[in-house]
Amino acid sequence: MAVYLEGGVMTKEILVKTSKSKITDKEISILDGGIKIPQEYLRDRVVLEDASILIVSGTLIEGIGTIHSDIDCIVLCEDRPKVNDVKSGQHALVTDINYHYITQDEEVHNTTDFYGGTSLHIDTDYITYSEVDRVVDKINKAFDEVVSDQRFLYSPVLTERENNVIHRSLTGYALVNEEKFNEIKTKIPREKHIYVAHREKLPVFYAFQDVQGCWQSGNLWMGCEIVREMLLKTTMSFTYLTGTTNKHHKWVYSNLFRVNGFDEIKNNFFELSRKGAVTEDECRQYIEKSLRYMDLVFEAIEGLLKKCELYPSLQKSLAALNEEFNSRKQTDHKISTCEYYFRRKFFAARGTPSLISLLKEWE
Repeated sequence: MAVYLEGGVMTKEILVKTSKSKITDKEISILDGGIKIPQEYLRDRVVLEDASILIVSGTLIEGIGTIHSDIDCIVLCEDRPKVNDVKSGQHALVTDINYHYITQDEEVHNTTDFYGGTSLHIDTDYITYSEVDRVVDKINKAFDEVVSDQRFLYSPVLTERENNVIHRSLTGYALVNEEKFNEIKTKIPREKHIYVAHREKLPVFYAFQDVQGCWQSGNLWMGCEIVREMLLKTTMSFTYLTGTTNKHHKWVYSNLFRVNGFDEIKNNFFELSRKGAVTEDECRQYIEKSLRYMDLVFEAIEGLLKKCELYPSLQKSLAALNEEFNSRKQTDHKISTCEYYFRRKFFAARGTPSLISLLKEWE
């Protein structure tokens, strides 16, 4: 039974389940060997050109999926097949780029198959090589733009589909054309992608202002929900820097569970993310505990940023933040001062005022 410790005392069970997968020359074994899928089954249900690559990936391959999850396949190709090309596969669904069911002889973006009598389904995306190149270009461009400043990233750089292509390529296995697949993987700027994802998930200052307002006005139920969302985002940002490229928020529990070390962060997150609050005292305690947790995560983020030479140094990030605030007006106002220290925590948490002290700045 998986448990976590709070103050050295055994408390609650962690309801996060993982399993083992294995890929051999002939089959894919998932869910600790409970289900085995012949590789031939997957190859027979896709349309492959001579230059195509067939990749098998997904949360079941990673070991965090469930019996109702899907096997994610990607076919990297020069050109997508048309509906008539995939008819022999007798797929449950054939869809376009928006995952709408299609019946005309249009370009196929995705097919879905149900695996035997199980609750598993197999999703296959057809992605062209030119699309992969464009996604890589977007990552490189975004990194070059944000690495020299400390702007907020209000919108994601990649679409969900584009993120899936990168994540599944980095974590997947080639069943066809492995040598070419390995060449493509070397072109994916993994560290840049992770850094941009980390920056995208950092909580915005305006959310913290809302928590300040809720704290001061007594609108504490709303304050608890806002701070809960902030701690979830901060945790996701942290998991990216540990090497995670699965960006879907529902997997934050599994992603953090699998991080090596950082037990204090894990234990606090699993407590706070599942904790509720009703009374005024409970709400204020929850908000304060959550902000202390975020301080802890920001300190860990500061350390992780130092481990990759590609990422901007603390000094470079601080210079960029200082340059922005030096060019702004009314920076001696309490709001500007609070924003400055809040954003400084993203890369220089140590030596920066605690979030609780910033929370109570207006008292």
